[in-house]
Amino acid sequence: MYSKKWLTSLALILVCQAALVTSVFAHGISTQEIAGRGGEFTLQSSDGPISLEHFRGNVVLLFFGYTSCPDVCPITLSVLSSAFSKLEAQELERVTALFVSLDPDRDTPELLGKYTGYFHPNIIGVTDRIEVIDQITENYGIEYEKNESAGSPIGYVFNHTLDILVIDQQGRLLEARIKPAASAEDIVAYVRTQLDENQ
Repeated sequence: MYSKKWLTSLALILVCQAALVTSVFAHGISTQEIAGRGGEFTLQSSDGPISLEHFRGNVVLLFFGYTSCPDVCPITLSVLSSAFSKLEAQELERVTALFVSLDPDRDTPELLGKYTGYFHPNIIGVTDRIEVIDQITENYGIEYEKNESAGSPIGYVFNHTLDILVIDQQGRLLEARIKPAASAEDIVAYVRTQLDENQ
């Protein structure tokens, strides 16, 4: 289905990130802002334009992917859904996940709304023109590449950054990244530390 080289690269990435997450969650996560990274943006959702500024006061978990992703994206969204289900109602009011599609030609806002709706109401699917997506990925330090794949039902796959980025309640991109190996419990514990920052 996928080339041996691509699968080997993915395996190495996952192994490295699995090792990193143990260190990150075992020793605490820095809340230091990344200088020169992040920034405001507006993207399109099934309910219309959504700006990052709209979520000021919320912890925002930012994840990039695409709806046809066969593995990492749905698994990550499932873990986020599980984490959100463990939060109290008042906590959920201050936490949002944005799933940014890297495949705007296929992933319309309407499709994204249905897709993320399968996971959790606090997960919002967004996208825009490819030029807009490219600017945001550059600003946020996200790497991705579209590659042809005969084994894929859509004829291509995206190799992309697998981390979940964290934006604090002031809209600042933090140095911390949630790795793919993080459990729902890890995410809940970290989100709660962020929610407590302003209390």
